[in-house]
Amino acid sequence: MVLALAASVVPAHGQTGAGNVTLVASESLFDVFAALNASGYDTGLNSEPPSSLRLKVRDWCQRRNPAVLPAIAKFYHDQNVGDAAVNFGQYVSLALFLGPPPDFKLTVADSDLPPDAAALKGLVPLLAKFYREADLDLLWTRIQPEYDRRIAELSEPVRHSIAITDAYLRFPSGAYLGRTYAIDLCPLGAPEQVQARIYGENYYVVATRSAEPPIKDIRHQYLHFLLDPLAVKYAFELHQKQPLAALARPAPALGTDFKEDFSLLATECLIRAIELRMDKPPRPQDAVDNLTRQGLILVPYFYGVLGDYEAQAAAMGTFYRQMILGITLKTESQRLAKVKFAPAGSVPAPTGHAAAPVDPRQAQLDEGDNLIFEGKYDEARTVFTTVATADPHNERALFGLAVVASNTRKPDTAEDYLKRTLQVARSLRIATWSHIYLGRLYDLEARRKQALEQYQAAAVTAGAFPDAFRAVQAGLAHPFGSASQQSR
Repeated sequence: MVLALAASVVPAHGQTGAGNVTLVASESLFDVFAALNASGYDTGLNSEPPSSLRLKVRDWCQRRNPAVLPAIAKFYHDQNVGDAAVNFGQYVSLALFLGPPPDFKLTVADSDLPPDAAALKGLVPLLAKFYREADLDLLWTRIQPEYDRRIAELSEPVRHSIAITDAYLRFPSGAYLGRTYAIDLCPLGAPEQVQARIYGENYYVVATRSAEPPIKDIRHQYLHFLLDPLAVKYAFELHQKQPLAALARPAPALGTDFKEDFSLLATECLIRAIELRMDKPPRPQDAVDNLTRQGLILVPYFYGVLGDYEAQAAAMGTFYRQMILGITLKTESQRLAKVKFAPAGSVPAPTGHAAAPVDPRQAQLDEGDNLIFEGKYDEARTVFTTVATADPHNERALFGLAVVASNTRKPDTAEDYLKRTLQVARSLRIATWSHIYLGRLYDLEARRKQALEQYQAAAVTAGAFPDAFRAVQAGLAHPFGSASQQSR
């Protein structure tokens, strides 16, 4: 079932909005997690009520006892990464790239799959067998009314949240530019999970059973859906504020993705400030201070300037540019002078950024990244080499060595490290930029066909990272290093 949500914006602004926002019951996602539940995926099972849909599906599959079950159970055991959220998330990623049953053909080329989904593509033929042997077509028909009921319960709260958000930002009808945002229910997963993805121009939120509807998580990703394009449109203005990135790098609790992509950091700060303005917590300054300690350094600025936005009539699409231009390094440096950043591990990953396994060499890798940021490439090489020697499959170390080689004019070495990175990468940012850097290397060698293949592979996952998205657009339009691209 797919339920489109046409969100009416409050009439005060004289606008109406209907975007490509849907509540979805994906049969492919259902089939993937039916197979996993029958094959060893027990996370959160002890909290399921006796009448839960998850238990009904497990009972159905157990009674049919498909012959392929041992093979799927072995596959699941071999691919278990240890972290429950990451383990769940990698199968979500795969399911989003599967076509309908009974074949479940991948919707992109193998080379274009995100890294976590690519690691699981061996499940596809097993899933096709399971689908036939467990009579999942019949089971899906029987459980669809339950999905319909859950979608109906969630539709009005989601519709209301979208309408209020559109009203606050004053976005005009048609601002979605053909992009889509799908909210997919997954009651067969462990409860209280929300995972977000951005693939190409498509935004997704996958939510399992929860005590309360995950409206705030859904709204958070919807704000990305609306505001990410502005970070791309006003990339030049954001790039002028790039020196501010240095202020956030010392924050131990701030994710690497935000430290390495200033546009992403700025967008996240803006979204958090908008959420505070919309929710009106009883002690807003405490909330602002807490977010700042996490490393979201522009939340205080955005929270303040949003007061000016609310007092005038322009839509966010118009106000955004002057808001970015109003950021100054001096003011933000003074603001942060007395801030004590929160320790590492004290803050959960924000919606839209799936948690990654904790790397025991985090401090060394952070040091290496900081050295690259400072242009100290020899010192960075030493740090990353130390990590890679101890852990030859460490994606951050391999990627760091690739970046160092690229910046010290060693293209052959850079290409080798980038290819090795892509063989082991699970981070979407690292995989995306590895493809981009390979594309640039091939462009500089006049290997345009191979360069385009790399940019196209990066395009699948670049949407989550504004700086990478712009780099992909530029690479697809003109060869890297050409006069046309340098003039952009």
